[in-house]
Amino acid sequence: MIAGETAEHRGAAPPPYIERFGRLGPTMSVAVGGAAIVAASIWLVLAAHSARLGDGPPALALLLAGIGMVGFGLMRLARGRSKNWIAFAIDADGVYFADCVHPGSEPDGLARRIPWDEINALILFSRRTEFLRGTVECVGIRLNPSVAGSPEDHFARLRQILSRPDIELHVWEQLRELDGDLPEARMKTAVSLHTEVRGWSYRRSRIMEAVRAHAPGVPVIGFTADDYYHLVGWRAGQEKLRELLQDAELRRWGW
Repeated sequence: MIAGETAEHRGAAPPPYIERFGRLGPTMSVAVGGAAIVAASIWLVLAAHSARLGDGPPALALLLAGIGMVGFGLMRLARGRSKNWIAFAIDADGVYFADCVHPGSEPDGLARRIPWDEINALILFSRRTEFLRGTVECVGIRLNPSVAGSPEDHFARLRQILSRPDIELHVWEQLRELDGDLPEARMKTAVSLHTEVRGWSYRRSRIMEAVRAHAPGVPVIGFTADDYYHLVGWRAGQEKLRELLQDAELRRWGW
């Protein structure tokens, strides 16, 4: 079985695997935050009438916390609604991300569907967060070497640009710094694009079952949080390459 061959192509399409944005958490955040705002407002009014100045700071803190909770909940609900509540999906056509992180030349937060014939591997990993030293789960895609956005495509394009005779010397020197080979083992699992699991969740066993059903030739690989920058760090070179080329082109036209 080759990567990208799906059950649909064989005549029997299994049901898609779909994960949706949660509604209960954001709704509770709005409700609790609204209650906190009401309570804080009453507290402030009573404190003003009784001239209890000591009640002012804690009441204001409660008010700000309530506003933050309402804002957070409303943003999560708005995001879910704008994405039709579908956060992640695996079906006969490929893999769907509602929010992509650094998806090549596209901005963050853009929905994207990747067909199976472009996918080399599905990668499950996590990264450490700065807030409370926690972790956030991630689901990533490793694109086939011939597809734009793969590490092989990036480095091939970079070397092609380096060979051009019209590149300015100082630009060439900066580009040369980006021309570093990834170790072969790391190249095989370099994540081309991924999404962070925020406001929804997944079960690894169900993802593996869905990939086996829709594209048996595509492996599902798991990594720990310590591997995050090894998996996605090479993409900083993609961003830098775009910035350097754009700047060089603007200077060429005198802008």
